[in-house]
Amino acid sequence: MSDEKKRIFQKRMTALHEKYCKQLPEKYHEIERSWKEYQTDFNNTDFFDAFYRYIHTLKGTAATFGFNTQADICFEVQQVLTQIKDQQASPDESVDIINQHLAKLKAYINTPADDIEE
Repeated sequence: MSDEKKRIFQKRMTALHEKYCKQLPEKYHEIERSWKEYQTDFNNTDFFDAFYRYIHTLKGTAATFGFNTQADICFEVQQVLTQIKDQQASPDESVDIINQHLAKLKAYINTPADDIEE
């Protein structure tokens, strides 16, 4: 790859990274909203699926952009949700642990540059 192509590629990657960082607060808001919605009715599979999907998606995109701590936190939440889905844990018993993970996630989302691993 020529130096010019590398420069253009790096510029595009930087722009994508910046766009992703700007979208993080909204992504967290959707996670928080879907978590609150799920807590209103633990038997509603649509609420569960939406919350799971938001967590799963953020896990993947965070890892893609090098935000490994965010991805790890999402993985932990996803593990709890899998236990709920497999009936190895109850939603009521899992609220505190999910809230703890979401508080950590919010802290990292508010300072995403602190999480980048090169």
